[in-house]
Amino acid sequence: GRPGLLGAVLGRSEAHVVRLALIYALLDHSHEIGITHLKGALALWDYAARSGAFVFGDSTGDRAADEIWRAISTREEGITRSEIRDLFDRNKTKAEIDAALTSLVAAGRIERGVITGRGRPAEVWSARPISN
Repeated sequence: GRPGLLGAVLGRSEAHVVRLALIYALLDHSHEIGITHLKGALALWDYAARSGAFVFGDSTGDRAADEIWRAISTREEGITRSEIRDLFDRNKTKAEIDAALTSLVAAGRIERGVITGRGRPAEVWSARPISN
């Protein structure tokens, strides 16, 4: 399935398509679901999926995670934890930021790296490459 809010909305698509096909069969006064009913149900579900993608985009359903994702996805070099805190004008707790980062990692959208140099190593978060 798809991750994020869109995945939650479109979950269990097979079961929904069968139910839609059943409704089409009933409207046809048919005693069994035919191929035309299934094709119609699939066409409707495809339309719903495309509409959902338009409405929800790549939203996770978590405002903090969505804001972090927008910032990370526009910067090839990634962003540091300090820059993430600054996104929220330092008004999010470490726990809130950690929860948002954890959900983005679990969804396969971002990865953590470390930059070493002078002083303490810096944590950097970047978008994961899209795999086909």
